[in-house]
Amino acid sequence: MNPFMALYLKELKGNRLVSAVMLVATGAIVLVVVSDASDGGMHATMSLLMLPYLSPPVLAGLLMHSISQEWSGNTQHQWLALPVPHSMLPLAKLAAVSTLALGVFVLNTLGLHMILDQTIAALGESIRSPGLEHINIEAGDVWSMIGGLFGSMTALLLGLALAAASFRMLVPRFKGLVTVSVFLGGFWLTGRLADTVGEALRGGAAVAEAHQAYLFLAGMGVLFAAMGAYLFEKHVDA
Repeated sequence: MNPFMALYLKELKGNRLVSAVMLVATGAIVLVVVSDASDGGMHATMSLLMLPYLSPPVLAGLLMHSISQEWSGNTQHQWLALPVPHSMLPLAKLAAVSTLALGVFVLNTLGLHMILDQTIAALGESIRSPGLEHINIEAGDVWSMIGGLFGSMTALLLGLALAAASFRMLVPRFKGLVTVSVFLGGFWLTGRLADTVGEALRGGAAVAEAHQAYLFLAGMGVLFAAMGAYLFEKHVDA
């Protein structure tokens, strides 16, 4: 088996309890909302579908905890002694947490998809008049829009989490301050580069304007993750 795949499966197994809790909670929210929306009406429970989409900070915390627990549990010697590049170790943890994020997104968006058509159809019937057009929202547009927003924010926060975890391993004290500094510095750098990159994308007309922000945030997440993996490879030891 490929070494990275073996590490990835190991991390999936290690996160199985947290993954089960998050996926079961998401599934429960979907079931409640879908059940209430079966009559085609608008219900307050629909707002519950927002909760799983707010999970990227939780996922970032899970990634940082997954890395730091190797030291708190005194297993870092065995972990770093594995016959693979050190950078592969946190990247496998990143891949495992990303898989959980994908599961939460698919499950929750599937529930949104299930109720969207019937709710909009019922709403359209209730307000239909000669001067109003029929409400029409393509399912693919919903998946694309929500996927872009959720995916880009998740990529950015997980990238920052990996960078912060690597920096934390380099300092003996003030690890909390280092974590806050990395995240604030990452947000500041992302904001400073946003206009420049946006102008470049618009000038090249390479992608639709609606997706430029998503691509930029995801790209910054990849950049921060690469930085964290590099630091882990070159400077982190037991």
